Amino acid sequence: KEVYNIPLRALYSKNVANLMMAGRNISCSHVAFTSTRVMATCAVVGQAAGTAAALCVRDGVLPRDLYREKRRLRELQQTLLRDDQTIRGLTNRDPKDLARRARLTAGAEAPNAPAALVIDGHVRDYPRGKGEPPEIHHWEAPMGPEGAWLELAWESPQRISEIQLTFDTGFHRELTLTASNRVNHGIVRAPQPETVRDYTVSYRSPASGEWKQLAAVQGNHQRLVRHRFPAVEAEAVRIHVRKTNGDPKARIFEVRCYA
Repeated sequence: KEVYNIPLRALYSKNVANLMMAGRNISCSHVAFTSTRVMATCAVVGQAAGTAAALCVRDGVLPRDLYREKRRLRELQQTLLRDDQTIRGLTNRDPKDLARRARLTAGAEAPNAPAALVIDGHVRDYPRGKGEPPEIHHWEAPMGPEGAWLELAWESPQRISEIQLTFDTGFHRELTLTASNRVNHGIVRAPQPETVRDYTVSYRSPASGEWKQLAAVQGNHQRLVRHRFPAVEAEAVRIHVRKTNGDPKARIFEVRCYA
Protein backbone atom coordinates (compact mmCIF):
# COMPACT_ATOMS: atom_id res chain seq x y z
CA LYS A 1 0.00 0.00 0.00
CA GLU A 2 2.95 2.34 0.59
CA VAL A 3 6.20 3.05 -1.21
CA TYR A 4 9.13 0.79 -0.35
CA ASN A 5 12.91 1.04 -0.54
CA ILE A 6 15.18 -1.05 -2.77
CA PRO A 7 18.23 -2.23 -0.80
CA LEU A 8 21.78 -1.69 -2.02
CA ARG A 9 22.35 -5.44 -1.69
CA ALA A 10 20.02 -5.98 -4.67
CA LEU A 11 22.37 -3.99 -6.91
CA TYR A 12 25.61 -5.99 -6.65
CA SER A 13 26.51 -9.54 -7.60
CA LYS A 14 26.60 -12.35 -5.07
CA ASN A 15 29.71 -14.00 -6.55
CA VAL A 16 31.37 -11.42 -8.85
CA ALA A 17 32.93 -8.97 -6.41
CA ASN A 18 33.08 -5.86 -8.61
CA LEU A 19 29.88 -6.31 -10.64
CA MET A 20 26.85 -4.05 -10.14
CA MET A 21 23.44 -4.09 -11.83
CA ALA A 22 20.89 -1.38 -12.52
CA GLY A 23 17.47 -1.77 -14.09
CA ARG A 24 15.44 -4.90 -14.72
CA ASN A 25 18.32 -7.26 -13.96
CA ILE A 26 18.67 -6.38 -10.26
CA SER A 27 18.33 -9.16 -7.73
CA CYS A 28 14.75 -9.66 -6.56
CA SER A 29 11.94 -12.18 -6.61
CA HIS A 30 8.94 -12.26 -8.92
CA VAL A 31 6.89 -10.60 -6.17
CA ALA A 32 8.70 -7.30 -6.77
CA PHE A 33 9.06 -7.46 -10.56
CA THR A 34 5.79 -5.66 -11.25
CA SER A 35 7.15 -2.44 -9.76
CA THR A 36 10.95 -2.79 -10.01
CA ARG A 37 10.76 -3.17 -13.81
CA VAL A 38 9.01 0.20 -14.30
CA MET A 39 11.22 2.60 -16.27
CA ALA A 40 11.14 5.44 -13.73
CA THR A 41 12.18 2.97 -11.03
CA CYS A 42 14.96 1.62 -13.25
CA ALA A 43 16.18 5.20 -13.74
CA VAL A 44 16.57 5.96 -10.03
CA VAL A 45 18.14 2.51 -9.46
CA GLY A 46 20.66 3.50 -12.12
CA GLN A 47 21.36 6.74 -10.29
CA ALA A 48 21.92 4.86 -7.03
CA ALA A 49 24.20 2.27 -8.68
CA GLY A 50 26.21 4.99 -10.41
CA THR A 51 26.66 6.94 -7.18
CA ALA A 52 27.69 3.77 -5.34
CA ALA A 53 30.19 2.91 -8.08
CA ALA A 54 31.68 6.41 -7.88
CA LEU A 55 32.20 6.07 -4.12
CA CYS A 56 33.78 2.63 -4.65
CA VAL A 57 36.24 4.06 -7.18
CA ARG A 58 37.02 7.06 -4.99
CA ASP A 59 37.79 4.97 -1.90
CA GLY A 60 39.14 1.81 -3.56
CA VAL A 61 36.50 -0.49 -2.07
CA LEU A 62 34.01 -3.03 -3.43
CA PRO A 63 30.22 -2.62 -3.52
CA ARG A 64 29.78 -5.10 -0.69
CA ASP A 65 32.01 -2.91 1.48
CA LEU A 66 29.56 -0.01 1.10
CA TYR A 67 26.93 -2.12 2.78
CA ARG A 68 29.14 -3.75 5.40
CA GLU A 69 30.73 -0.50 6.58
CA LYS A 70 27.76 1.49 7.80
CA ARG A 71 29.69 4.77 7.71
CA ARG A 72 30.09 4.34 3.96
CA LEU A 73 26.46 3.29 3.56
CA ARG A 74 25.29 6.41 5.39
CA GLU A 75 27.44 8.58 3.12
CA LEU A 76 25.92 6.93 0.05
CA GLN A 77 22.41 7.46 1.38
CA GLN A 78 23.00 11.12 2.25
CA THR A 79 24.60 11.73 -1.16
CA LEU A 80 21.53 10.27 -2.85
CA LEU A 81 19.21 12.42 -0.72
CA ARG A 82 21.17 15.55 -1.69
CA ASP A 83 20.76 14.56 -5.35
CA ASP A 84 16.95 14.31 -4.93
CA GLN A 85 16.60 10.60 -4.35
CA THR A 86 14.12 9.45 -1.72
CA ILE A 87 14.78 6.75 0.87
CA ARG A 88 11.67 6.17 2.94
CA GLY A 89 12.40 6.61 6.63
CA LEU A 90 15.62 8.58 6.11
CA THR A 91 15.95 12.36 6.16
CA ASN A 92 18.61 14.94 5.40
CA ARG A 93 21.32 14.79 8.07
CA ASP A 94 24.01 16.64 6.14
CA PRO A 95 26.11 18.55 8.73
CA LYS A 96 27.30 20.92 5.99
CA ASP A 97 23.77 22.07 5.17
CA LEU A 98 23.44 25.46 6.86
CA ALA A 99 19.70 25.62 6.22
CA ARG A 100 19.11 22.98 8.89
CA ARG A 101 20.07 25.57 11.53
CA ALA A 102 17.99 28.42 10.10
CA ARG A 103 14.78 30.00 11.38
CA LEU A 104 12.00 29.85 8.78
CA THR A 105 9.40 32.51 8.06
CA ALA A 106 7.15 33.25 5.09
CA GLY A 107 4.88 35.98 3.81
CA ALA A 108 2.06 33.43 3.89
CA GLU A 109 1.64 29.70 4.38
CA ALA A 110 -1.06 27.06 4.29
CA PRO A 111 -2.05 25.65 7.72
CA ASN A 112 -0.91 22.14 6.79
CA ALA A 113 2.16 23.26 4.79
CA PRO A 114 4.21 25.71 6.94
CA ALA A 115 7.58 27.17 5.98
CA ALA A 116 9.44 24.90 8.44
CA LEU A 117 8.74 21.88 6.24
CA VAL A 118 11.41 22.93 3.74
CA ILE A 119 14.04 21.79 6.25
CA ASP A 120 12.28 18.70 7.62
CA GLY A 121 14.54 16.46 5.53
CA HIS A 122 11.92 15.14 3.10
CA VAL A 123 11.65 16.12 -0.58
CA ARG A 124 8.22 14.80 -1.47
CA ASP A 125 4.76 14.16 -0.11
CA TYR A 126 3.92 10.54 0.66
CA PRO A 127 0.64 8.94 -0.46
CA ARG A 128 -1.49 7.22 2.14
CA GLY A 129 -4.38 4.81 1.78
CA LYS A 130 -7.11 5.32 -0.80
CA GLY A 131 -9.19 8.38 0.00
CA GLU A 132 -6.75 9.65 2.65
CA PRO A 133 -4.82 12.93 2.28
CA PRO A 134 -1.08 12.62 1.59
CA GLU A 135 1.64 13.15 4.18
CA ILE A 136 2.75 16.73 3.49
CA HIS A 137 6.41 17.82 3.35
CA HIS A 138 6.36 21.11 1.40
CA TRP A 139 5.79 24.80 2.04
CA GLU A 140 2.73 26.17 0.30
CA ALA A 141 1.36 29.70 -0.01
CA PRO A 142 -1.21 31.47 -2.20
CA MET A 143 0.27 33.61 -4.95
CA GLY A 144 -0.60 37.25 -4.23
CA PRO A 145 -0.08 40.27 -6.52
CA GLU A 146 3.65 40.21 -5.66
CA GLY A 147 3.91 36.42 -5.56
CA ALA A 148 4.99 34.62 -2.39
CA TRP A 149 8.23 34.51 -0.41
CA LEU A 150 10.09 32.23 1.98
CA GLU A 151 12.94 33.33 4.25
CA LEU A 152 15.72 31.58 6.16
CA ALA A 153 17.54 33.53 8.89
CA TRP A 154 20.39 32.71 11.27
CA GLU A 155 21.38 34.01 14.70
CA SER A 156 24.83 34.87 13.33
CA PRO A 157 25.94 35.54 9.71
CA GLN A 158 26.73 32.52 7.55
CA ARG A 159 29.17 32.24 4.66
CA ILE A 160 27.18 30.87 1.71
CA SER A 161 28.21 30.04 -1.85
CA GLU A 162 25.52 27.55 -2.91
CA ILE A 163 21.74 27.38 -2.51
CA GLN A 164 19.83 24.28 -3.58
CA LEU A 165 16.09 24.38 -4.22
CA THR A 166 13.67 21.49 -4.74
CA PHE A 167 10.36 22.43 -6.32
CA ASP A 168 7.10 20.56 -6.85
CA THR A 169 6.83 18.84 -10.25
CA GLY A 170 3.51 17.11 -9.71
CA PHE A 171 4.68 13.67 -8.58
CA HIS A 172 1.09 12.91 -7.60
CA ARG A 173 0.11 13.11 -11.30
CA GLU A 174 0.60 10.15 -13.63
CA LEU A 175 3.01 10.73 -16.50
CA THR A 176 3.30 7.85 -18.96
CA LEU A 177 3.06 6.82 -22.61
CA THR A 178 -0.31 5.22 -23.24
CA ALA A 179 -3.06 4.89 -25.82
CA SER A 180 -5.72 5.12 -23.12
CA ASN A 181 -7.84 8.25 -23.44
CA ARG A 182 -8.79 7.97 -19.78
CA VAL A 183 -5.16 8.13 -18.66
CA ASN A 184 -4.09 10.72 -21.25
CA HIS A 185 -6.81 13.07 -20.05
CA GLY A 186 -4.97 13.65 -16.76
CA ILE A 187 -1.43 13.94 -18.16
CA VAL A 188 0.26 17.33 -18.54
CA ARG A 189 2.83 17.04 -21.34
CA ALA A 190 4.48 20.35 -20.52
CA PRO A 191 6.03 22.03 -17.46
CA GLN A 192 3.88 20.93 -14.53
CA PRO A 193 1.52 23.63 -13.18
CA GLU A 194 2.82 23.33 -9.59
CA THR A 195 6.44 24.02 -10.57
CA VAL A 196 7.85 27.46 -9.76
CA ARG A 197 8.55 29.26 -13.04
CA ASP A 198 9.95 32.71 -12.15
CA TYR A 199 11.74 33.51 -8.90
CA THR A 200 14.59 35.44 -7.30
CA VAL A 201 17.08 34.47 -4.62
CA SER A 202 18.45 37.25 -2.37
CA TYR A 203 20.47 37.59 0.80
CA ARG A 204 20.56 40.20 3.55
CA SER A 205 23.99 41.63 4.23
CA PRO A 206 24.92 41.91 7.93
CA ALA A 207 27.09 44.93 7.13
CA SER A 208 24.41 47.09 5.50
CA GLY A 209 21.17 45.29 6.32
CA GLU A 210 20.22 45.56 2.64
CA TRP A 211 18.81 42.78 0.48
CA LYS A 212 21.06 41.88 -2.45
CA GLN A 213 20.05 39.64 -5.34
CA LEU A 214 21.96 36.43 -5.98
CA ALA A 215 19.88 34.95 -8.80
CA ALA A 216 16.88 35.76 -10.98
CA VAL A 217 15.29 32.92 -12.92
CA GLN A 218 12.56 32.97 -15.55
CA GLY A 219 10.97 30.03 -17.33
CA ASN A 220 12.07 27.32 -14.90
CA HIS A 221 10.60 23.84 -15.33
CA GLN A 222 13.15 21.87 -13.31
CA ARG A 223 12.53 20.22 -9.96
CA LEU A 224 16.09 20.42 -8.56
CA VAL A 225 17.99 23.68 -9.08
CA ARG A 226 21.41 24.61 -7.68
CA HIS A 227 22.66 28.20 -7.58
CA ARG A 228 26.42 28.66 -7.10
CA PHE A 229 28.01 32.08 -6.67
CA PRO A 230 31.03 33.79 -5.05
CA ALA A 231 30.73 33.35 -1.29
CA VAL A 232 28.74 35.98 0.61
CA GLU A 233 28.17 36.72 4.28
CA ALA A 234 24.43 36.42 4.87
CA GLU A 235 22.26 36.81 7.92
CA ALA A 236 19.19 35.77 5.91
CA VAL A 237 18.24 34.30 2.52
CA ARG A 238 14.93 34.88 0.74
CA ILE A 239 13.35 32.94 -2.14
CA HIS A 240 10.68 35.07 -3.80
CA VAL A 241 8.34 33.18 -6.12
CA ARG A 242 7.09 35.54 -8.81
CA LYS A 243 5.21 33.06 -11.00
CA THR A 244 4.36 29.37 -11.24
CA ASN A 245 3.61 27.35 -14.36
CA GLY A 246 -0.10 27.85 -13.77
CA ASP A 247 -0.94 26.82 -10.23
CA PRO A 248 -2.34 29.56 -7.95
CA LYS A 249 -0.09 28.43 -5.09
CA ALA A 250 3.69 28.53 -4.63
CA ARG A 251 5.32 25.31 -3.40
CA ILE A 252 8.86 24.44 -2.34
CA PHE A 253 9.89 21.08 -0.95
CA GLU A 254 13.41 21.80 0.26
CA VAL A 255 16.00 24.54 0.62
CA ARG A 256 19.67 23.72 1.30
CA CYS A 257 22.52 26.21 1.85
CA TYR A 258 26.24 25.47 1.70
CA ALA A 259 29.42 27.44 2.38
